[in-house]
Amino acid sequence: MNILIIHQGALGDFILSLPAIGAIRRSHPGSSIEIWGYPHILRLVERRFYADGIASINQEGMSHLYSEHASAPDRLMERFRNVDLVVLFGGELQNTFADNLPKHGVRAVYRISTFPEEGGTTHVIDHQLSQLSKRGIQSAGTVPILFPDKEDERCAQQFFDAHTIKPDAFTVAMHIGSGSRKKAWPPVRFAHLAETLIARRSARVVVLTGPADEEVEQAYRARIAPGNSIILNCHPLLELAAVLKRCSVFVGNDSGITHLAAASGAPVVALFGPSDPQVWSPRGKEVALLRGSAECSPCSRGKMQSCAYQRCLEKIAVEEVYAAVVKGR
Repeated sequence: MNILIIHQGALGDFILSLPAIGAIRRSHPGSSIEIWGYPHILRLVERRFYADGIASINQEGMSHLYSEHASAPDRLMERFRNVDLVVLFGGELQNTFADNLPKHGVRAVYRISTFPEEGGTTHVIDHQLSQLSKRGIQSAGTVPILFPDKEDERCAQQFFDAHTIKPDAFTVAMHIGSGSRKKAWPPVRFAHLAETLIARRSARVVVLTGPADEEVEQAYRARIAPGNSIILNCHPLLELAAVLKRCSVFVGNDSGITHLAAASGAPVVALFGPSDPQVWSPRGKEVALLRGSAECSPCSRGKMQSCAYQRCLEKIAVEEVYAAVVKGR
């Protein structure tokens, strides 16, 4: 059986869908599964249990399938004719796309609503698995799991060796950014936390930054003593997962990297403000959630974007995060 999964979500959204994708894999043993989406994210699962192959969603002719009168190129139609089942993750914007697939030879289409309705309190993972359950596909677990291979582990070891991080060092990874600045703990507090960990626990601090984190990185650097942090910028996700797996603990905002850390098996301290952890919290072997006690939190996406001052995040104290980081360690 040939199965095509289409998932156009960002990093955190995709990781939250891994239990559902894993359930599809287990329910169709021996089938070939290909996933279309964003390759830099999908490489996390390529030939690592979930997917036999991956491809970019940005293929010639794909845009035609979002029109009610679709006429996709022959090459794309031929690919669909060889598919027995398409599992389409997304929202209402995918409805026209899904309706067009049978016209192009797809035998069966499963639509999976990726997120619960705004205001709902069902976790994203449970929301997706419940839809598969109605189709007879049962879950074998509700925790996303990644599978770094030996090459990823070798690259992680090289990173630790290059920075002379000993195996018994108390190594704390921090992602100081987020997909939205509205969901980010102030970088000055991350710097204060790092200095406190170094002073009290002789910690080695690894700070993760991405292409959208330039501003928060500058603010962090302005508050931290030179040489007190190892800055890891735009690291490949597979290697980053292997690095995080080796760390003593990870601290981060509501972001895709926090979900990556949890899925890699690292202990996680997740800082939540405007978003609802009942719906969006990372799931892993060891996850501690910290929230600020603001009466307006959680709030809608619209209110979050218009909020000028994130009281919810400001109310998370450095000492509170420090206590969570060192607890039991």
